[in-house]
Parts: sequence; structure tokens; C-alpha cells
Amino acid sequence: MARFYPLYVRRSDGRLEIIAKGKRNEHNEPTTDQLDQKPDKHGISDFYREVSLDEMKSLDWRRKLGGMLARELNWKDKSGTDNGYMLAAFPENYRLYEHVKKTEKDGKTEVKSKTHVGGGNDRQDAYLYGHPIGRRKRFRSPADFFPHLLWLCTDETGDPDNCGCKICSPEDLEAAIPGAKVKTEKPLKQETDTKPTITQAGAGMVRQPSAQGIRVKQEPSAPTAKPAITPKQLTSTPLPQRKTNDQHIDSQYHTFMYRPGELIWFRRGQAWGLGVVLRRWVTESDQYHYTVQPLSWPHYHPQAVTKSSDLEMRPWLAWSVPRFTNDALNNLLEAPRYDNADWQGMSQKRYGTGDMEVDGSILAAKAIDATYTPFGLSRTLEAEPGLIEKHYDGLFLGAEKMWAGDPIRLQIGSGTDIMVLHSVVERKRTSAMGQQVIQQSSHLVGDIYTLATVNHSNPSLPSPAAAANNPQLPPRLTEDLAQRNARSIPAKRTASYWKLVATQRRIELNDVKGRWYEASLLLPILQQAQYEDAARKGEVQEASLWMNSRGDCQNSNRPSNAPKVAKVNVRKETRREALGRAVPPDAEIMDGVDPPPPNNVDPALGGEAGSSGEVMDIDPRFETADASRRGQQGAQPAAESGGGLDEFMNLDDIDDHSQLPGFGQEYGSQPSQGRYY
Repeated sequence: MARFYPLYVRRSDGRLEIIAKGKRNEHNEPTTDQLDQKPDKHGISDFYREVSLDEMKSLDWRRKLGGMLARELNWKDKSGTDNGYMLAAFPENYRLYEHVKKTEKDGKTEVKSKTHVGGGNDRQDAYLYGHPIGRRKRFRSPADFFPHLLWLCTDETGDPDNCGCKICSPEDLEAAIPGAKVKTEKPLKQETDTKPTITQAGAGMVRQPSAQGIRVKQEPSAPTAKPAITPKQLTSTPLPQRKTNDQHIDSQYHTFMYRPGELIWFRRGQAWGLGVVLRRWVTESDQYHYTVQPLSWPHYHPQAVTKSSDLEMRPWLAWSVPRFTNDALNNLLEAPRYDNADWQGMSQKRYGTGDMEVDGSILAAKAIDATYTPFGLSRTLEAEPGLIEKHYDGLFLGAEKMWAGDPIRLQIGSGTDIMVLHSVVERKRTSAMGQQVIQQSSHLVGDIYTLATVNHSNPSLPSPAAAANNPQLPPRLTEDLAQRNARSIPAKRTASYWKLVATQRRIELNDVKGRWYEASLLLPILQQAQYEDAARKGEVQEASLWMNSRGDCQNSNRPSNAPKVAKVNVRKETRREALGRAVPPDAEIMDGVDPPPPNNVDPALGGEAGSSGEVMDIDPRFETADASRRGQQGAQPAAESGGGLDEFMNLDDIDDHSQLPGFGQEYGSQPSQGRYY
């Protein structure tokens, strides 16, 4: 067989089920009786069967459709020559069925015609099911389906009225439903001898005199071909140019997972702590290191530590903050804040016998989560008199650092939708004299993608997520899906890809969940046991389903009956200002990957002080924001996992606080000694 280039259809209106009359669900496929392959008493089998992608009939359909699509859109390879093209799969939820009718006598198929198209069967026709109208509107040939395929591939609006296929176009009823006739009205007999006055009252409109006067009637007109639809095709915006080495590093797959200035959880001996990454570096042996400064209350700052493994660190949004160790802080009607916390009262044990270092880090993390800081000013525009618009190359948003060109998780959409960030925009409206800012706002601009899945049965063919097919996507996205598709294609015969749904869309800061992380890299850390099982089944889903969102921490450790803390966006001029007094005054965030001076490197490289004592690991299991997706990732059911996000975020029912490292009651019974959670 000659070589064919695979084509991928990234938009589909196909439906596996529709709502039929009576508001009941109906499978969009042949009926149960039609799928029954048992012969009748005369030995006649008349049934439908699904045709798999690797069967000759499916290959023939997809070769013809690929060829027609390539010719229609004038596709050529880089050398400018024509080649063979073929659909890698039918559009999502479209399935090919074969109608087989055969007669068996004495265990042998009776051949009625050796030249019949059905070969040794009485008939063997194929039909493509999936049109959203239902199973009664199936496509009978590649030529029949091609106008609908062309509409799927070229119509940016997705309006089915723009489709010229026989099913979507109501004008050609006889072609859509074989045997159906277009009902026409006979001309009415003139009631007077007056000759009708014909004027142009609209297309197909004829004025006819009658006893009652002039009336307008619609005359049937001959079916006319719909004009060719050539809408503007949705095209990804080119990725922003990378301007710094750090931006280049952070755009690559499987490099540093964390960035300078980011808030993280980090392991400290047997306990876990909250800290900020001050710098990162790589050794000649390609060993990654981070300098992490623990967060604390203003009058005591632990020494910075060095971490050398992602296994010792977690994104801030991977876990939820537990209750304060000073129990009375949990019951305040007004949520305590780092800037106005009663540090003296805590030191005098007015709120309990908890640990100020632990509670100080919780308050600091909440305060940092509410901040944002644009950085890397690229250009300034005057959109209109008195309205200045500044564009930046990135921003710190809450705990995380985001570059232009980064994928970010969205609150809006399916729950796993992402935006590839192209610009951070800050708008300031000033007074008439330009001396006072009277209004200020920030928003993000970028392309939005949703995760889609298609049938893909041949591992030797490139998947639709291949980097060569997605030059405008960050390498982290394509590499991550390459890893996941390598599991799903052999296990489930499916492949996932990022489908473009909107370009240059504007969103607000509160529409962002957080930075996007590779599921193939983060989930093996967050879910070591479940990940391998999910990967073996080809069911690795987005890490976003297993993470919190920016702002969740403000109410996560508050009583359910307490007033909710509203999500705010506090602009800080620098990242260092956002960290405030939670870090030492001389703490400095360093860009680049140069190692620190030898005397500043923790010689223990992970053997920090404060690791003694009886502590237990944090349980990171929690329910996702999209409860309907539970169990699909290979996670344990709620009954097995011992609770969920609500239980972990609301620890009222946990009596043994030693289950949470660093949050145990041991802090009230002995000096802190630098112990950290």
C-alpha cells in the first residue's frame, strides 16, 4: 500500500446519543434488532455491525475522504507536490456500520451473485452514523459525507445552517430522505378574468388577484445549490518570543518544575513546610537544586534550605491548608490576616497552645495567594486620552509565576480548558491632568484550548497531538500528551489533543485557576500508586482535576458557618513586596540557574534541622472541582480514600492532629526547635 499522510479532524458535531421524542435518550446507531446477527428460520441473517478502523472498508472511506479534502483545500507537502492523504479517524463520535445480509444453508453462505458488490453476501453496504439529528440521518457514502466533513473543517462559526450536506440542507429533502417527495401546491384558479399583475415582491413571491383582493403566496422554486461556505479558519496565534533564559527554560518539558519566587510545599525531614523558592541551579551532572526559604511570623525566620528532588516538593495548589494550631484563630468571625495578626497575643497563648511559626506560615501563604505582580514591561500604549495600557511578558499570580507563552488553567469552560497566555495587560485611567490614577485593572489575553479525544488505532501513525502538527503550542503541552497518548493508543485506541476554541480571548484574573502542570510529570508524584494503574489503562487525565484553584485557601480552613472571605487581587509592585515580612529582610529572589556561593548551600541537601519528633505525612487526597470526573483517573473512590477535599480542608472531625505534620499538638507542649510541617 502506498504511503498516506494522516489528516485529523479536530471539530465534530457527532453524538453517541440524542434525545428523541418523549425526552428519552436514544443511541445514535442501528437499533438493537438491527444489530442482532442471529439468522431467522430461513437461514437469512440481516444485521448491522460496526466496522473497525483497521478494516478495509474503513480505510477505503477514510482514503477517499482524505483525498477529497486535500483536493478541495489544495493541500500539498513542503516540497509542493501532491501526496496521498487519509483521515486518521472519523470525526469524534462518528462510527461506520456495515449492513450485511446473507443466507446460510447447511452451514455455508449461499452466493446469489458472484459479481454483487456484497461479495459472497446478498448485500454489504456501509453507513456512517453520528449526525446530531439521529440514526435516521446517516451518511451513505464518502461523497455523501464529504460536504459535512468540509464544513466541520472550515466553518469557524460551527453554524449547521452553513453546511451544504444533504442532511443539514433542508432544501434538498428528496436527496436527504430517499423516496420523499417535495410537496408542491397547484396554482390556484384565477377567480376573475383580470390578468395577474406580477411584481417582484421577493424571491419566489407572486401577486395574484382574488375575490378578497391581492394576496401573496409562496410558489415552489427549483432547488438551488447552496453557495460555497468559505469562512475564516480558526488559526492559532504564534507563540510570543522568549526574551530571557528563564522563560526558555520554563517553556521546556521535564526541566525545573518550580520557579524563583513561587510559593510551594516542601519536605523538611519527616514534616512538610510552606516556603518560597529563592533560586534554582543545575550542576554539571544535571542535578537540579532549589534554595527554599521557609515562611514564618515576622519575628523569627528559619534558615533557608536546599532541596534536590521534586519528590520533596509540591505545588502550593496541590494541597489545602489545615486549621491553625492556635485553635481560637479558627473560630474568629473575621478571618485573621498576616498584616494585622495579633502576634503578641499568640506569643502569650491567648489563642491556644499552638505554634506561631506554623500559623505564621499559613497566614503568609494566604496573603501571598491574594497578590499579583506583572513583570517584564514590553510596551506602553495610550488606548485613548487618559487611558494608558501596559503590556507585560508575565506576572506572579498568587503562588505562581506565569510567562507569556505559558499554558494556564481556567475557571471557565470544561474544567480542564486552558489558555496559552500571550500578554498581560494593565490599564490605568488617569485624571484630566494625568496626576492621579482613578481606575486600574488587569486582564490576560491568549488562545483558549479544550482537551479533545479521537479514535487512533495505529501506534505507528503520529497522533494529532504531535509537535509537528501543533507549532503554535508550547512544547510542554505536546510532550505531555505524547507521553499520555503512548499509553492510551495501545490500551484504548484513542488519542488526545488540544483543540483550539478561541483566539485572542480576554479573561480576568479571577478566571485563572493557576499554572498548568504536566500530568505525566506531576501525577506520579501526587498519586504514586494510582498513577501507574491509570497509565496502564490509558486513562491519565489532566493534573488540573486533582488540584485546587487560586483563592480556595481563603476559606479552606474556616468553619462552614463563618462568613466567606471574598477573593481579592492585591497588586504588589515587586514579588519581594508580596512576600512581605514572612521572609527575612535580606531574602533575595534570584533569576538564572547559576549556583549560589558554596557557603550558602545547605551541606545536608535535605537533612534539615527540625526533622525529629513524631510526625506523619499530609494526606493529599481530595475531591476534584468536577465531581463528575471522579474515578476516571484511577483514583480511589471516596469510601476507600477516607474522605475528600472537604474533609481535608475542614479538619473539625480530626482529633489526632499528629496526622498533619507540623500541625500536631506537640507544638503546645514543647518549644518549637525549628520543627516545621
